[in-house]
Amino acid sequence: MFVFDRKQDIYEIGKAKVGGQPGECATVLCGTIFYAKHYLVEDADKGIFDKKAAEDVIKKQEEFSDLTGNPCMMQIFSESSEAMEKEIAFCTEVSDVPFLIDSTVAEAKVAGLKYADEVGLIDKAVYNSINISCSEAELEAIKDSRLEAAIILAFNPKDSTVAGKIDLLETGAGTFEKGLVHLARDMGVTKQMCDPATLPIGAGVGSAVASGFVVKSKFGIAVGLGIHNAPSAWTWLKTFRKEHATKGPAGWEGLGADVFSICDIASNIIPVMAGQDFVLYGPIENAPKVFPLVGMADMIVAEANHAEHGIETKEPHPILKMSA
Repeated sequence: MFVFDRKQDIYEIGKAKVGGQPGECATVLCGTIFYAKHYLVEDADKGIFDKKAAEDVIKKQEEFSDLTGNPCMMQIFSESSEAMEKEIAFCTEVSDVPFLIDSTVAEAKVAGLKYADEVGLIDKAVYNSINISCSEAELEAIKDSRLEAAIILAFNPKDSTVAGKIDLLETGAGTFEKGLVHLARDMGVTKQMCDPATLPIGAGVGSAVASGFVVKSKFGIAVGLGIHNAPSAWTWLKTFRKEHATKGPAGWEGLGADVFSICDIASNIIPVMAGQDFVLYGPIENAPKVFPLVGMADMIVAEANHAEHGIETKEPHPILKMSA
């Protein structure tokens, strides 16, 4: 294991602590709800969903968060402004954990930001994300809000290497007048969670993982990944899953779904072992599998860094909850 020479920021977002030296704070786990084709969504544009099913998965994530000591966040993914407001209102009514404002539609994210600010939820909100595609209007909305926490997406379409990601964060990579880290601070975003941007296996995911070392070393901010997207986009795995869905050689029948699930869930420990601080682990219903797995990885990192570098863990942490 290892520690960083630079002081590492630790942010409190709601009741969750994120950041620090490896082994200091538990990995924060963010499960996605209302994503495209989520089984509990009935009308994505209007924000109509099965409230009982939604509450069940939110509470299950909290249950496993309490069990392992890994703080959790709800990654609220909405398809429209109308849906965003309804979904934030519901999620924050049934749970007091922090939440990510997320969408592929900028207007929906801005609507969620304004709603959270207006109703007094901004201290629990994380904007996902400040990135190279943000318009002036979107950036202005962030600046005009009381938002403190946001994910900074280090996706550089011109250069997916570590150097390309750092260039975007440090200088703006020719798109912005200053780097995204400095731009975000100028807008009042002082709690910065950098996502180096997961790319498919063979197309840059290795650099995304490796860049976490450099981001934490240069800036001291929290770093994490939605690493499950790498196996999800892996051509070999998708082919294997399809070929072995219902048939195959003796003993291989039905293995496709199992192998896919193992790779999908297990990928979430990669950022942890690389010294990162949070994981966007995908569908929130995967919490019962993800939390114990990441908790185990957290225990290994914390044990090593306590013994070798004197790092003291902060509560809550799996090593304090799962050692018996």
